[in-house]
Amino acid sequence: MYYVVGCTHLDDPGILPYRGYRTVAEMNEHIVHRWNAVVTEDDLIYVLGDFAVYRVDYWTNALKGTKVLVIGNHDPRSIYSAGFSEVLMSTNLILPPAEDGEAPREFWLSHYPSQAWPGKGGGRDVWHLHAHSHGKLGRLVPGITGPTRVDVSMDAWPETWPLQLETIRNVKNGY
Repeated sequence: MYYVVGCTHLDDPGILPYRGYRTVAEMNEHIVHRWNAVVTEDDLIYVLGDFAVYRVDYWTNALKGTKVLVIGNHDPRSIYSAGFSEVLMSTNLILPPAEDGEAPREFWLSHYPSQAWPGKGGGRDVWHLHAHSHGKLGRLVPGITGPTRVDVSMDAWPETWPLQLETIRNVKNGY
């Protein structure tokens, strides 16, 4: 399966006031437990930036799945040389149709929310998945046929992260 999450901020004491954890250790433990309860070793997970402040190799080994990092503003490229199968600035992802006759499901992934992105409009229905805003812009930005921009940061979806890409297009406003 394919999953997506952003802004885990492992080992980041600066995020504690926004998340309600007492300590960095408590937050880290919750993130590892939640991630590993959902993701298996056979899964692919896209991390949309701001993964960890310290101990990157430790965290990539502690968390299940094959991890692809889409760089965020707290992710200096120099420390992400190991532990991720790829390190990207943004990426297009096309999943095969879920059912016969359905169009392929297309996503554009980046750390930052954008007003426009590759494939927006023109009948292609490409969804933009991002993090960075921690849910402050709303989890979903509605388009003509439903939400087309989705904040996938763990703070935007505290009860359901990481999000499964195979089901994210079933998300409705207010989900």
